[in-house]
Amino acid sequence: MFDLLLKNGRVVTPEGVLEDAAVAVRGEKIAAVGPARELGAAKREIDLGGKVLFPGMFDPHCHLGSGDERTYEYMAASFEKDTRDFLIGGVTSMATTTVLTQDPLVENLKRSREAARGRSWADFRLTSVILTDEHVEQIPAAIEDGALSFKFYCGYCGDQAERMGMNRDGVPSDMFYRACEQAVKTDKRALMMIHAEEPHVRRMLGQRLKASGREDLVAWAEHSPQWSEAVQVALYGEIANELKAALYVVHISRAPTVDMIEYLRSRGHAIIGETLACFLSTTAHDRQASGAGLKAKIQPPIRFQEDQDRLWRGLKEGSLTAIGTDTIPYTSKYKSGKPFWEARPGLNIQTIDTLPLLLTEGLHKGRTDLATLARALAENPARYFGAGDRKGRIATGYDADFAVIDLDKRGTLGHARMRGGSDYSIWEGKEVRGMTVMTILRGQVVCENGEIVSETPRGAYLPPEKAGVAR
Repeated sequence: MFDLLLKNGRVVTPEGVLEDAAVAVRGEKIAAVGPARELGAAKREIDLGGKVLFPGMFDPHCHLGSGDERTYEYMAASFEKDTRDFLIGGVTSMATTTVLTQDPLVENLKRSREAARGRSWADFRLTSVILTDEHVEQIPAAIEDGALSFKFYCGYCGDQAERMGMNRDGVPSDMFYRACEQAVKTDKRALMMIHAEEPHVRRMLGQRLKASGREDLVAWAEHSPQWSEAVQVALYGEIANELKAALYVVHISRAPTVDMIEYLRSRGHAIIGETLACFLSTTAHDRQASGAGLKAKIQPPIRFQEDQDRLWRGLKEGSLTAIGTDTIPYTSKYKSGKPFWEARPGLNIQTIDTLPLLLTEGLHKGRTDLATLARALAENPARYFGAGDRKGRIATGYDADFAVIDLDKRGTLGHARMRGGSDYSIWEGKEVRGMTVMTILRGQVVCENGEIVSETPRGAYLPPEKAGVAR
């Protein structure tokens, strides 16, 4: 007898959507997928009533230790509070960066894991942030300790870089070259994750726009040129390719960047393109008109309609294969009342709204389908971040992680839906169609109708398993 049977649903599998199907769970694992009449009895049965059974999402891009404060104590509090909003959104696993600190990488990994222990409501992996030359030399030791992804803030220089704990040069190309050399010394494949956004011209244009008196989200988008991502993707992409390192470009926001990804792939580069749910769902003009103001000042900026359209095509065509959130546990402490150009850029919690946004702006507008979303939101990120043997797919032997979706349920996004520490939403008042109504983590129902029903956090550290990108 099974422990749980989810029946009468539209099940999204790697092979496509199974109509009127069922999934059986034994313990924490998926035991069978198929017609309910063929699967047998279970201790508990949930009739999905035609709703979509979607794989639990794997968010590849979070910063739980980098919100209002950048400490292990703040990270621990964020795991405890903010990962509740992950479950409400149907996100059952994630990869979050370590705390921004010059501490040795292995020490940072261990202290970050400890910060999450017993506090995280979702399963997690950790991405090491590379800030210094000393960190570069420590990459092999971090890989031995379980790290399979390294974040490089290539888009920062000057004061911005110093505030992040780097020197004023940020991450110059020679530093990234040496980092790739260190990463490929090991027999494990590691992702070299870059924030691509040429910093020097961007800094100059920002100063000019500030001097002109512009203080709006469209000006913020204009200060980062159309080519700013693509030129760095080309440079760092060539370095990674020469050294046979796997390159992962985070939060792609611009149309030319998608073109560059396609060009490099056509030349055989092992390169992964990630975009964000917010870039697929809004524009600078739209957020400006909504009154979001400083709350929607993020980096790279929310862009323009032609960029959003190209991102959707890139997702459809396969040049973009992962969708993240760039979730940072900000409150309005670093937003409200601050001078526009001095206010810290960054999103707040976004995981809660990912599916409603993408269903509304993507599925219901004919820009994408459920299978494509499942690959970009669950299967591919799990594989890229070393959990591909157990996460991201509705298939026998995988963890029983699910998001139950009512495709026609309408709702209004905003802070009232949140159960974590955030005190604002950039989506306040946005009407959506399609909502997560239940989340299941490793065989247990943990969230129903927007409320956490698990008594304690069940999230666990995910040790690296199968690598998903060959050298």
